[in-house]
Amino acid sequence: VMVRENVTGTLRRLQLTGIGAGVLLLGVTLSQMAAAAIQVPITFGAAVAMGFQNNGSLVLAMAIGFLVALSAVGVGLIVACFARNDGEATNLASVALVPMIFLSGALFPMPAVPLFAFSGQTVELYDLLPATHAAEAMRQVLIFGAGPGDIAYELGMMVVLSVLLFAIGVALYQRLRLQRG
Repeated sequence: VMVRENVTGTLRRLQLTGIGAGVLLLGVTLSQMAAAAIQVPITFGAAVAMGFQNNGSLVLAMAIGFLVALSAVGVGLIVACFARNDGEATNLASVALVPMIFLSGALFPMPAVPLFAFSGQTVELYDLLPATHAAEAMRQVLIFGAGPGDIAYELGMMVVLSVLLFAIGVALYQRLRLQRG
C-alpha cells in the first residue's frame, strides 16, 4: 500500500497537506489491522470448515493473530522503504516473510539453537521472530486449550518483537520516505 502511495504521487500530495508522519502511518496501520480483523476470522472459519476442532479460546487466538499482524505491518513498512514499485514490494515481502514463517516452527519443528538464558527461559535463535511465538501460542491455545497465563512468555515476546519491528518500520519509513520530500 505504501509503495503504491509513493509511486502514484499520493504520498507527496498528502505531505503537502501538512499531515504529520505519525497520523499518516497510524491511518495505514489501522487500515491494515482492519484487514486483519477480517482475515483472521475467515482463516479460523476455513479451518473449522475443513474439520479443525478447537480446544481453546478463539478470542485469545484472534488476539494472537492481531499481534502477529502488527509485526507484518512493520515488515511491510520496512519493505516499502526499499521497493520502487508493487512488484518489488511483493518480492521483497516474500523474501522477508517466507523465511520468517519457515523458521517459526509452524511447518515442522526446528533444531535447537540456544543463544542465551534469561529468567530461566532459554532463548533460541528462532525466538527472535514474532512468528515463532505466534505459532507456539496458537498451537497451545487451539490444540491444548491453554489460557493467557499458560502462554505469557509467548505473548510477551510477541508484543516486544512486534512492537520492535513496527517501530523499526515506522522509523525507517519516516527517515527514508517521508523526509525526502
